[in-house]
Amino acid sequence: MDRPNILWMWTDQQRWDALGAFGNPHVSTPNLDKLAGSGALFSRAYCNNPVCMPSRMSALSGRYPEALGVGVNGIEMPEDVPCLHNVLGDAGYHTTNLGKLHFKNHSNRDHREPHPSYGFSEILISDEPGCYPDPYLAWVRAKAPDQVENCMCSTPPAWDGEPVEKHPRGTHEPYVFEGPENLTHSAFVADMTIDYLRRRRKEERFFAIAGFYAPHCPLNPPQRFLDMYDPASLPPPQMNEDERERLGLSDEEWRKVKAYYYALVTHVDEQVGRILAALDQFGLRENTLVIFTSDHGEHLGDHGLVQKGPPGFESCARVPLILSMPGRIPAGARHDELVELVDLAPTVLETCGLQTPPFMQGRSLLPLLEGREYAPRSSAYMYWKIPFGSHWRALRTERFKYCVSGDGQELLYDLEADPAELRNVVDEEGCSAALGDCRRELISRTFGAESQYPLRSGSY
Repeated sequence: MDRPNILWMWTDQQRWDALGAFGNPHVSTPNLDKLAGSGALFSRAYCNNPVCMPSRMSALSGRYPEALGVGVNGIEMPEDVPCLHNVLGDAGYHTTNLGKLHFKNHSNRDHREPHPSYGFSEILISDEPGCYPDPYLAWVRAKAPDQVENCMCSTPPAWDGEPVEKHPRGTHEPYVFEGPENLTHSAFVADMTIDYLRRRRKEERFFAIAGFYAPHCPLNPPQRFLDMYDPASLPPPQMNEDERERLGLSDEEWRKVKAYYYALVTHVDEQVGRILAALDQFGLRENTLVIFTSDHGEHLGDHGLVQKGPPGFESCARVPLILSMPGRIPAGARHDELVELVDLAPTVLETCGLQTPPFMQGRSLLPLLEGREYAPRSSAYMYWKIPFGSHWRALRTERFKYCVSGDGQELLYDLEADPAELRNVVDEEGCSAALGDCRRELISRTFGAESQYPLRSGSY
């Protein structure tokens, strides 16, 4: 068979509803909306851990985070864990990651040192742009030496080296990008991806990851994109009154935060459009499976929270997901089945006519995409754990979200009656049957998410 190319574009910290294709009238994403119209849009896709490192490791390895032994940021991916790109590489694919990967910690290493390849044919890593001497700042320096300072941002609080203090780091403290808009990290990822496509167009099949960092904080969009949004026209976050005390921002301040966040999303959308135009220009679109998703969501003020964390709420656990391939995936399809990011690796392999290794725990979505027999999931499963510390497991069923902590705290939300998850109904008498069903489902999902290795080598 003529195996397809794979272009996997993912953002960092993008809410599932920060996409016009989902019916959000407040955010402008014309290129992603067009991509969704050319393929399949998944309305209920979930990450398996709502923080960067375990989510990315899980999606690319096809294994659940606990099977990898990674429950939170700060635990590095072992270099000997086979992932999707390793399997594709063995099948003759040229593989690359351009931009964010986040398999290694980046708060305590010298970014001038070579990054492990993790089995990619080539790799260009920029995990947190603007605060380290990484390939992104080297690219800026080569293009416009006088703009390097304007493209830098403060180092994060966890940085172990000499701190750089330029701008606030919090999601709720936005500012305007000071450099030219063609020098943002999103533009860097698009430029590198387009250059890669140009070089590979007449070579062997490729698997390329375009790793955008936006709309992760800092919220620093170029001014042109910020001008597209009027904060006063945006709805405020959804929260209970006692949750307002968490950060103490007014509705007006939260609307401003949302405007900057949406502006970053729109800037990424424009760069995605450039990449898709290059696919067409180089004659690659017809035989390329395009995937767009995000590693996790963003609370964006909902429940008085920002960024991400334990999987208690849809705002950080639910992600956008689009798959498009002309002639293979019907255009304009919308799927409401519960799916997980761990399903993507098996989906790619089946699309390429390759066997899925037994260690991968996801299930291929290709039968669903092609209208063949498909057994939908009864739940989406999530996990979050700090070693010897806080521990949460959660699942989303057709109607309910259930979460339980390591110390026995339980949350149950009726998403049909309460989509904003403002009322915990775990103690309500009318929900006792649903609570029992969710408890049993979570136990079952926990067994299925565990590692099955090492295998038995004998009877005894």
